[in-house]
Amino acid sequence: MRRAQARDVSEIVAILQTAKGYLKEQGIDQWQSDYPNEATVQADLDAQQGFVLVVGDEVAGYAAAFEGEDPLYTDIKDGSWADSGHPHDYASLHRVAMSDKFRGQRLTPRFFTALISFFYARGARDFRIDTHPGNMPMQKVIANNGFEKRGSVDMLEADHISTKRFAYQLIIND
Repeated sequence: MRRAQARDVSEIVAILQTAKGYLKEQGIDQWQSDYPNEATVQADLDAQQGFVLVVGDEVAGYAAAFEGEDPLYTDIKDGSWADSGHPHDYASLHRVAMSDKFRGQRLTPRFFTALISFFYARGARDFRIDTHPGNMPMQKVIANNGFEKRGSVDMLEADHISTKRFAYQLIIND
């Protein structure tokens, strides 16, 4: 895993487009608008929040991740965040997607481990992620990586039909 670079943008956009198609095939309305797109990826890169999983010379996966308070997670419904002792100091994972070329190779859990390890080394002990209620494969990956469902949050995707997302949290104690 490494930080995404400008040279990765076309591969990342292709991965996201394929992921949109996969979600659509599964009957999930997540990412069925223009979001996420090249501008989203570029904004991630500009903010140093884009990460890629690399297999050989190929970009196999993409995620946006950052430390600090995430405005999307401030209003949790149907539950609450567990107290990590640092309510505004956590790492958020967003837009996790794998290339269809590598789907089924169980690389997503390894990508999660790499992301969590990266931010753990930087001092994060509280990790948060969300996913669509219908995205059962991602829910399984999230749960299998030790995250607990804490409630739901609403996303701010424009012209998106379903904005409710299940919210998950992982706290690693020293």
